Amino acid sequence: MKTKLMAAVAAIAVMTATGAARAESADVATLKAQAAELKKQNEQLEQRLTKLEAQPARPAASSFMAADLPVLKDIAPMCPPLSLDGPLTFCGITVFGTVDAGLGWASYGLPSNGKLYLGDNLINKNATHSYFGISPSNLSQTTIGIKGSTEILPGISGVFWASTGINPQSGQLANAPGSLVDQNGLNRNAYSNNGDGSRGGQAFNDQLYVGLASKTYGQLTFGRHKSMTNDLVGAYDPAGASYAFSVIGYSGTPVAGLGDTGNSRWDDSFKYRVEYGPVHFGAIYKFADGNGGCNYTGTLVAPKTTVQTCYATHNDAGQVGAGFTYAGFDFDGVLGYFHQAVSNGILSSAQAFAGASTFTPNVGPAVTSLGVNSNTLAGTISDNTGWALAGKYTFNQWKFYAGWSHVIYHNPQDNVGIGAQGDQGGYVLSTVNNAAFAHAKLLDTVWLGTRYAYNEKTDIVGGFYMEHQNGYGTTANLATCSLPGYIAFSPYKPALNQTAPRSATCSGNLYGASTFVDYHFTKRFDVYGGLMYSSVTGGLASGYFSASNWAPTVGARFTF
Repeated sequence: MKTKLMAAVAAIAVMTATGAARAESADVATLKAQAAELKKQNEQLEQRLTKLEAQPARPAASSFMAADLPVLKDIAPMCPPLSLDGPLTFCGITVFGTVDAGLGWASYGLPSNGKLYLGDNLINKNATHSYFGISPSNLSQTTIGIKGSTEILPGISGVFWASTGINPQSGQLANAPGSLVDQNGLNRNAYSNNGDGSRGGQAFNDQLYVGLASKTYGQLTFGRHKSMTNDLVGAYDPAGASYAFSVIGYSGTPVAGLGDTGNSRWDDSFKYRVEYGPVHFGAIYKFADGNGGCNYTGTLVAPKTTVQTCYATHNDAGQVGAGFTYAGFDFDGVLGYFHQAVSNGILSSAQAFAGASTFTPNVGPAVTSLGVNSNTLAGTISDNTGWALAGKYTFNQWKFYAGWSHVIYHNPQDNVGIGAQGDQGGYVLSTVNNAAFAHAKLLDTVWLGTRYAYNEKTDIVGGFYMEHQNGYGTTANLATCSLPGYIAFSPYKPALNQTAPRSATCSGNLYGASTFVDYHFTKRFDVYGGLMYSSVTGGLASGYFSASNWAPTVGARFTF
């Protein structure tokens, strides 16, 4: 019995020792595994520390030295790398621009003006002889800009656009009203090239807006925008709104401005665009801005007389449009109005140097006062309504274009006075005519054209344009429209001066035809050459030294 008991105790002791040994072996294995894991983590930490130590130190918050700034991959490691083959876009911000210039000859032209972004391609009222020289921005306005988009909510992005036009012949900002001011008080024989326009020397004279965009709900933006008729010209002009080869590209009056070229771009506006499949819709509205000016009596210089009447501004405007794309066809239509539209003009020597300012109300006699008229302009005011229709058809290498616009001018319902701001660039009006349209003026413009892709690098373009105005002057003026008349007073052809010219308020036409070839060496650089012919008749020829103009142009364009 004793022997059996001792044997049992010994067996239990052996089993206990064996279990302890096994337990100890398991603990050792666990500890070894944990140690290996810690070693692996430590190696990973050391590798990350090595990478961090190899990177340049970030500047302190107070440092503004460009050399101290981190490289782009450290600022935005999630953005794709910048590519030089496509748009210059990084993290939703795109820099873009165009430089376009060449040489041009005109049978009747004027010397270049550093403020004006146009050449001598369209017939010019004040040109007396041929001219050869630099022709700026022929196919595209020379431009620099930046735009951006960033998603702020699922499917909704914040967007902005800021761009400005520059004159490649001078480096100045595009400033058409400024080119008019340069001629104030001068004899016509001393003029440089000039004209009214929608770029008035602003820092951002093209577009400047910010807003929201959605693929589902469209885009709504606020700021300075192109009008919808301006967009229509860009999309449906066979010459692509070219200054050198398009009547409606050179002059914004008949279509882009729907009556006045300064109305091609709108300050203080909001714009909405949306697409649903093949159909699209848009609208733009401009709030009244600036000041309405006053009607003065007597003199504005010492001793000053009392202001007679001042006016509130009512220069609001609106346009709506719709269109579709289907089976090679594209079509758009725009309907709009503009209250107190302004057509800027040059001051006479009496107005510029003697300070004579004439206010002509929509009803009643004109009043002349005296003041200081430096850096001011004359203005013709109207209430405009109108529409534009345009379409194109694409078939293989061919594109065919057609369009028609119709504008009605009335004397403004609300007068604009002396001292009012012009429509672009903040220029002030010192002589104002609110009664230019004794009868409603009707301006119709039609155009046709084609663009042929000869090969993947070469486009051949042709277009025809015609403007027609009715007779809209006083009854006495209209009675003279049927009488024989010459174009204008001509110091070069005295015999023509025996007959008075027709009034500018008589009916008349403007014709234009052009063709050019555009060759792309690369998608960024192209060269071009072509010709535009233009002529005027009837009231539209009033005051012209020549009734026609030939203007061949060659040039080059770089786009980025």
